[in-house]
Amino acid sequence: MNLCTGLLHSIPPKPCLRISSTLPQVGLRGSTSANAPTDKSAPLKEALQQAWPSLANDQCALLALARLGRSHRIRQQGRLFPQGSHNEAGSLWLLVRGKLSMGRYAPNGSWRQSRALHSGQWIDTASAWQRSPFPESGEALTAVLVHELSSVAVLDLCRQHPSILQALVSSLGSWACEAMETRQALSTQTFPARLADWLLQEQKLHGDPESLGLGLLKRDLAAQLSVTPETLSRTLRLFQEQGLISMQGRSIRLLDPVRLAALSGQLAHVA
Repeated sequence: MNLCTGLLHSIPPKPCLRISSTLPQVGLRGSTSANAPTDKSAPLKEALQQAWPSLANDQCALLALARLGRSHRIRQQGRLFPQGSHNEAGSLWLLVRGKLSMGRYAPNGSWRQSRALHSGQWIDTASAWQRSPFPESGEALTAVLVHELSSVAVLDLCRQHPSILQALVSSLGSWACEAMETRQALSTQTFPARLADWLLQEQKLHGDPESLGLGLLKRDLAAQLSVTPETLSRTLRLFQEQGLISMQGRSIRLLDPVRLAALSGQLAHVA
């Protein structure tokens, strides 16, 4: 008996129910929402399976999960989770379609991105449990579709589908590990390594195998990466001299992604 099954063993299973959420909108501006119809749930099921790959082995659980909650559409440059707002509804948030920039506004009003998300990634699974403030705001880089699921309803489904609980615990554990790795990187990783990692992550987000466009001013990118603009410019020039990248205006072409990955440490565990 695995751990998750053991935790739920004493709880009698409930029959499958179709649940329609009546959750209020939380921190959405310029968006519309509606209950997710089951006959048009393919994009949601695909995103859930990307976020929790283990559910591919439990299609009943995947379908039951896709019937929960409701979706929200946000226009390009619209905002998700205004800064300082709370997750009062105790919701889990999933990016179904589009690209989302997560971060905070600086006192001077400039946007400081901490991470960029694409479809099939969880936006927030942490704040739901204590109804705490959202750790970050979100800015839609494209028109996006996000899905809101009640954490209470998800836990209720775990009674009948322990695989959902396993996936949930796994994703929370991954989130905690990533947060720890980010903190360690800021204190121990050299800036060239962090910049190489950022370039590779941006390339992955935009889906371009070779180049990407800088949507941020250098001073904003420097603030996001916790360095001075001078250090950022100097390191970019160094990358050019080493043949790792080429730059033209705000466009950066990645000339040697393999060497960038080695510099960032992404190849540290490759034999």
